Amino acid sequence: MKKLVSVVLTILLAVTVFTGCGNKVNKEVADNDKTSIENKESGDQKETSSGLSFDVPKYIISETEDSITYKDPLENEVNLKKKPERVIVLQNSILDLWYLAGGEAIARVKGETNVPEEAMDLETVGGAFSPSLEKILSLKPDLVILSSVTSKHRELKDALEENNIPALFINANNKPYKSFNETLYLFTRLTDKKDIFDSKIADIRNEIDLIKEKVEDEKKPKVAIIFSSTRSVSTELPSSLTGEILEMLNGENIVKETKVEGATKVDFSIERIIERDPDIIFITTMGDLEKVNKRIKEDIEGNEAWGSLRAVKEGKVYYLPKELFTYKPNERYPEAVEYIAKILYPEVFK
Repeated sequence: MKKLVSVVLTILLAVTVFTGCGNKVNKEVADNDKTSIENKESGDQKETSSGLSFDVPKYIISETEDSITYKDPLENEVNLKKKPERVIVLQNSILDLWYLAGGEAIARVKGETNVPEEAMDLETVGGAFSPSLEKILSLKPDLVILSSVTSKHRELKDALEENNIPALFINANNKPYKSFNETLYLFTRLTDKKDIFDSKIADIRNEIDLIKEKVEDEKKPKVAIIFSSTRSVSTELPSSLTGEILEMLNGENIVKETKVEGATKVDFSIERIIERDPDIIFITTMGDLEKVNKRIKEDIEGNEAWGSLRAVKEGKVYYLPKELFTYKPNERYPEAVEYIAKILYPEVFK
């Protein structure tokens, strides 16, 4: 009997030691794994990377070691193989993100804005709004990355499918900063370089969060964001590039109540601006600056009521630099956010 008790005690001791070791190993594995998905039960997935929290894009459906499945902006469920080798990107601001995520391409569209230095000499397949299907097919890509808001890109979808070429559609126009983070999350999974998202992209988010913290208790200024091209003048919504940054910094957009699904701008109304009398006016431009200035003088400054606005009287009308507020700032997002923050809250950034 004593012998039996001794055997049982020996087994229990061994199990206890083994369990303790197992728990220690599991803890070490968890501690060493910088990326974890939390809150799965609530349906709100958050990824914690290097101490920072990030909302995992809802359009990510599943991921394996070799592929990722997502719902694109056109509502198609698409499965993509990781580490594609022959990639063509049909929008240069998205090309910039692809390279930032550690990817490479074999071709792009014309233009130099937002083009990474390493991609400058790539073969071109036409313009962003006029890509050549024939040239794309001749290069035999294993992935084509397109903009979902460009009609000429959407028109390529069926032809690419018929030729068994995967198409990855991105909407980088609506809420561009949110898209910046979500697109890079997807891209770094496709390139299999998650460490870039957990380090370099996390650092960008952290810089921006520090700027936001500095102004969170400041009084909100009222702001109008006017966009002018050579053809028209409009007012930017909170979903636009500058509008989103303004919202991040707690500024009050005078057209924030306007709801137009998928839109980033609404028709310009001098009456609305006069009624709200903003503290600050931002002006973003696109196209030939001389012609744009002529449009502004005719459509805006030519109105007698313009001079009565508080922002005009106090000299708080600011033309924003194109490289940060017309084109996507991408890696320079902290610079763009700080630029706006210094105008909104000059006392904070003395």
